[in-house]
Amino acid sequence: MVKRDIAEIADLVGETLRKKSVDGYELYIDRASHFDVESKEGKVDTFQASRTSGMALRVLKGHRMGFSYATSLLSPDAGKEDFSRGISRMVEDAIASAEATSPDPCYDFAPPLSDPPRLLSIFDGDIEGISEKTKINMAILLEKAAHSVDPQNIKKVRKAGYQDGHSRRTLFNSNGFQFSYEVTVCSVSVTAIAERSGESEVGWDFDYSHFFKSLDVEKAGRAAGTQALERLGGRRIPSGLYPVLLQNSLASEFLSLLSHSFLAEQVLKGKSPLKDKQGEIFFSPNLTIVDDGLLPEGISTTPVDGEGTPSLRTPVVVEGRIAGYLYNRYWANRMKSASPASQAESTGNSRRPGVKGPPDMGISNLFVLPGKASFPALLEGLHRGVLVDEVMGLHTVDPISGDFSLGCSGQWVEKGKRIHPVKSIAIAGNLFELFRKVIGVGEDLRFFGGVGSPSLLIEGLNIGGE
Repeated sequence: MVKRDIAEIADLVGETLRKKSVDGYELYIDRASHFDVESKEGKVDTFQASRTSGMALRVLKGHRMGFSYATSLLSPDAGKEDFSRGISRMVEDAIASAEATSPDPCYDFAPPLSDPPRLLSIFDGDIEGISEKTKINMAILLEKAAHSVDPQNIKKVRKAGYQDGHSRRTLFNSNGFQFSYEVTVCSVSVTAIAERSGESEVGWDFDYSHFFKSLDVEKAGRAAGTQALERLGGRRIPSGLYPVLLQNSLASEFLSLLSHSFLAEQVLKGKSPLKDKQGEIFFSPNLTIVDDGLLPEGISTTPVDGEGTPSLRTPVVVEGRIAGYLYNRYWANRMKSASPASQAESTGNSRRPGVKGPPDMGISNLFVLPGKASFPALLEGLHRGVLVDEVMGLHTVDPISGDFSLGCSGQWVEKGKRIHPVKSIAIAGNLFELFRKVIGVGEDLRFFGGVGSPSLLIEGLNIGGE
């Protein structure tokens, strides 16, 4: 068995490409391991451990960009001849792909790094040394924590799982760029089901970190159980225009929908209402929104983006004013081509879906800057209103028009006190208007994947009830 090092791969790819009439190339290599276990009734229900590896190649020929990938060449079982033939085939496929596309002078590759990227705390070297038994116990403890909230009424716990992943990534290109880094992510997630008097409700929670020791299994399990119990006994309320408090989980989901509007690709294609709005106050002055690829503990934090541009912290909204957009190299070049006076540069927002697809535009860690208001203080802002903690059908919202009508549930609040759960109601409005109507920003910032928000108090939304 052979484990090929990066230098050997780089030399062979470079040597093969020098024989071809290409203008440049870029090779991305990802070696990863994954572990996944779920507990059911205190025993292992599902268990999976795997290792994967792959390479993705982009070539530039006559202003045409081609792409190909391979997922078996880095296997230790691949012999030298098979490896060489596989590299040649991957190169030929990338060139054929380039020849089949239209030329575009905006394609290019990253230059060499002028300075080393910032050191980031995103790798836990201890994870691979943690025993499988310890990881399995994490899932079992998570299930027990969810049950412990109310053993009588928490009837079931589903998908009490622990997962982790370790990835070693290398990117190099014909401009002389080369950089490698490692990242680990571990997480737990659980769904609890509460039942009472023939009624059933579901609660879910999770925790994640780059570091195993930072996971709080007890907190995640109890939060899921508590959420399920708090939803029992829900009823409808009269239809009307009410102030609404969006819990941080739901505010993050709405921000995720809004995130597309900040991508330069959507702006230049005219698919974002933020086009030509830079410098204008477009949202509530209470809102500042930042995309931060360097955020400590951020799940999308990396030293460089998918093309090799150093990660950055980029404000896109500052006190309601549109401060800028998010770019990768291609769309920064497109912006400068469309507007020669533009100073657009990549903001480090190239994202890779893995080795099976070329890099594309995307957010890193996008979040609403937290305010100073505690959650109880935000509740006080609801004289008669709704604390919304779940919506259904968010995927149906049109990110261009922003119009929505969604089923939801939560809590009816009077004079800052939770009175009873509500369900079978609907909220209607517009995504962009919603962020204009923010009158309170909490201090409880929490991330849900690459998007985070504190709880947000909204001046008013139409709610359909009785």
